[in-house]
Amino acid sequence: MNSVDHLTLKTVNTVAELMQLQEQFGTLTPPDIRRWAFRGQSREYGNLVPSFKRLFSTQSFSAAELIERKLIEDFRKHYQVLSNQNNSAAVSMLSIGNGHDLKCLSVMQHYEVPTRLLDWTSDFWTAIYFACAGEPDSNAELWFYDRVLFSEQHVAGSKFESLLFQAHDAPREPDVLGLRDAGLLLEFDPRLNSRMQSQFGHHTVSSDVFQDHADLLDDLQKKREATENAPWYFRRLVIDKSCKGKVLQFLADYKNMTAGTIYPDVVGLGRFLRWQLDSLRTMLL
Repeated sequence: MNSVDHLTLKTVNTVAELMQLQEQFGTLTPPDIRRWAFRGQSREYGNLVPSFKRLFSTQSFSAAELIERKLIEDFRKHYQVLSNQNNSAAVSMLSIGNGHDLKCLSVMQHYEVPTRLLDWTSDFWTAIYFACAGEPDSNAELWFYDRVLFSEQHVAGSKFESLLFQAHDAPREPDVLGLRDAGLLLEFDPRLNSRMQSQFGHHTVSSDVFQDHADLLDDLQKKREATENAPWYFRRLVIDKSCKGKVLQFLADYKNMTAGTIYPDVVGLGRFLRWQLDSLRTMLL
C-alpha cells in the first residue's frame, strides 16, 4: 500500500467535481471557519519534497548544507550587483542579507533556483492551476492542510512568530537552517515579491533539508487529532490527466486565471512558456 493512501480522498475526473470540492471548503462560518493552504503538483509524486531535495541521489546533510550555503552567498553577491544596476529591483538587499537566509531562499526560488522551501497558496483555484498547467500526460495532485496545525507558531511571542512577518525591515530570523536534528516544520510567509502576493502564497520550511513535508504535516495532524474530536486537517486528492485541459479552459473563461494573472513577471512567463511547449509537444507530436 502506498504510504499516502490514508491521506488521499479520491481521484477527480471533472471540473464539476473540483467546483463541488471548492464549495465544501467555503461552507464553514465563524467560529468554525478553517484557514486552508493548498498546493498543486502537476505530477502524482505522492509526497511533498522540495525541489532542492530532488537533486540529491544520496542524503549527505553536510554536502547539501554546504551547497545551500554557497548558493545563498553567491546569490547575494550577484543580486547586489544587479540591484545596483536596476533601482527598480523588487526586493532590497536589506531584506535578504545576513540574518535573513529564508527570505533569501524565497527570492532565489522566485528566480527558479531550487530550495528547501515548499510553496503554498490560500487560493484553491490558484493551486488547481499549478496542478493542471504542466505535464499533460500525467495525473496531478492537490494537497491541502488547515493552517491551525501551526497554531503554536502563530501565538504572539512564539520563537518562530517572526517568520510570519511581512515587513521588509523584519527582525533577524530565528535559526532554522542550522537545526538539522530538530525535526521542525514551520510556516514562512514573507510575501516579498509580486508573484507571491498575486498568488496569495507562503512557504513551509523544514529544519531537515531532506525531509518530506507530507510526513511532518501528517505528524502534526495526528498530534492534533489525539487531543481533539475534530475532522481531518491534512489531505490529498488526485486529478486525472484527462481533465487538465478542461480545467485550464474553465479557469481562463470563468476565473480570469491565465499565465498573465498567475505570473506578473517575465520569469514566470518563461516558466509558463516551457509548460506550454510540453503541452503542445505532447498534443502534436
